[in-house]
Amino acid sequence: MVLWENPPKAPPRPSDLVLQLRDLISGARVDRVDQPGEDRVMRLVLSYQKGSRIRRELIVELFGHQGRLLIVEGSHRRVQLVSGRGGLGQGQPYRPSKPPPDGATGSVAAGSATLPFDPIQAMPVEHRDGEAPLHRWLGVRLEKQEQSSLLAGELRSHEQKLRRIRKTLARRLQKLEIDLEASERWQEWQRLGDLLKSNLSLLSRGMESVEVPDWFQQGTPLVEIALESDRTPVKNVERYFRRARKGKRSLKILSGRHGDTLVVLEALDRAIATLADLEDATSSADERVQEWCHKAQQLIRLHGKARQRTRQDQPAAASAKKDSMPRFRTFRSREGLTILAGRGARGNDELSIRTARGNDLFFHVARRSGPHVILRVERGKTASPESIDDAAFVAARLSGWRGPGTQIVHWTEAKYVRKPKGFAPGKVLIDRHREHLVTPREDGISALLVPEEQDSSR
Repeated sequence: MVLWENPPKAPPRPSDLVLQLRDLISGARVDRVDQPGEDRVMRLVLSYQKGSRIRRELIVELFGHQGRLLIVEGSHRRVQLVSGRGGLGQGQPYRPSKPPPDGATGSVAAGSATLPFDPIQAMPVEHRDGEAPLHRWLGVRLEKQEQSSLLAGELRSHEQKLRRIRKTLARRLQKLEIDLEASERWQEWQRLGDLLKSNLSLLSRGMESVEVPDWFQQGTPLVEIALESDRTPVKNVERYFRRARKGKRSLKILSGRHGDTLVVLEALDRAIATLADLEDATSSADERVQEWCHKAQQLIRLHGKARQRTRQDQPAAASAKKDSMPRFRTFRSREGLTILAGRGARGNDELSIRTARGNDLFFHVARRSGPHVILRVERGKTASPESIDDAAFVAARLSGWRGPGTQIVHWTEAKYVRKPKGFAPGKVLIDRHREHLVTPREDGISALLVPEEQDSSR
């Protein structure tokens, strides 16, 4: 036990264990403190107000992987409270780990806490005076040990993050070197494309290679050029020109990324290597520790910003195409009601959870993956059986079903669709669902497409 000069503030609400202890030992008097059986056990024998027959013992066991605190009562020593190591339940009789010296079961002979040596003699002479010298002397050393342990944990956490970043960047560097090597060959792709273009008459579909004279080398030796047999001669020529254009265009970008990655890797290696110089540090207040942690945090933030920029640097054309794409596919039922189908998992969530109104109808094919389909129904109105059949057919067809058999589709009101926290994108729970049996149609889904969807599907 160690005296705590500056204990932390008590929590605003006592724990359940504290409340139970308060009920059991409030108003008690400590009659005796002993060490039963000279084991690592401390016991407080408690008595209550005069005339009371209640006698309890507070026992603390300080052995095993986990200690244990107990309160036992009466001559049979029934357990009233236990906290810590298992093995005993409330109401069971308590047996000490070692039999007491006098062999008694109802009472334990009083002993005194003993140690194989006098700890005061192990202390420096200048620290032996004053109140509780052992506790004060140990307190300083335990505090230093705790600070060293906290510091080691902080440094280890930073080191692990730096090593993970370094591993990621090493893989990135390897891929950049492969791409850079391919880009540096853009002149070779251009030359091969020119040779194929000048000998286009020798090419035919189905050829895997062709030998043509190389006008770019002295003596015009024959050179074999690989072809893709499923491409036409013109497309084989264009393939080489396209690789040349891509290589030339990406050469500067890849070279810049390669150099930036090398700089960051070198900084990470230096930071990890200098960590060994902090082995003698004992506190986070050390200037060397603060400087190293500051550099480590800078590198971690730098990597995070670089990843964010990489995600944001999308080609403008692809980004514009994605933004211009409608969020949902649109159909029209025979009754004239709007049918909406989600595009992808997140599109399904957007449609079913945030777009659908309570009176709309939700459709999803049974026992297989597929898009969420919503049939728009105005408030106060109901959908006809034909509209329900059309929406169910859209859900089945977009999930991949083509017949010739039937397909079961579940449907319910949109207000009964919910998404519990933690569910994966596109996954929902539905209540009060009904089943609709879908059969094949001769005209398929094209009859339900709105004009805009028909144009985009051609």
